[in-house]
Amino acid sequence: MLYLSSDHRTLLKSSKRSWLQEVYLTDEVSYLNCWQAALPDPQLRLEYEGFPVPANVKILINHCHTNRGLAAHRHLFLSTYFGKEAEVAAHTHLDSHRVEKPRNHWVLVTGSPRQDSPTMLHLPKPPVEDTCALEQATDPGAQ
Repeated sequence: MLYLSSDHRTLLKSSKRSWLQEVYLTDEVSYLNCWQAALPDPQLRLEYEGFPVPANVKILINHCHTNRGLAAHRHLFLSTYFGKEAEVAAHTHLDSHRVEKPRNHWVLVTGSPRQDSPTMLHLPKPPVEDTCALEQATDPGAQ
């Protein structure tokens, strides 16, 4: 089993392009493998702390040891055996209001059991049922 791990940045150990805190996969169990998920809205973070991580919604992933956010740098690419990949590093990017930028937002997407769509995000939204209209249709003389 592989674990997502990270440690403090040093002169010898940092990410290739951005020189930020490196994120890597390892097969060793360690305290460096601990990550925590939180909601992007700062007012809801304490309220949802300790709850299960919701699927198909934006979340923040923070490293427990260094308290840095997992970030995808879409403008920095690495050439790998699989082609061009965006660099992933551990760094919390904040805006002027001290709120995390979209680089730190992640979505855990669930797969769809249907053949026509690969993920649950590709499914069309179900039609909204109006309960008042259903009650009026079943009992027209109720009002």
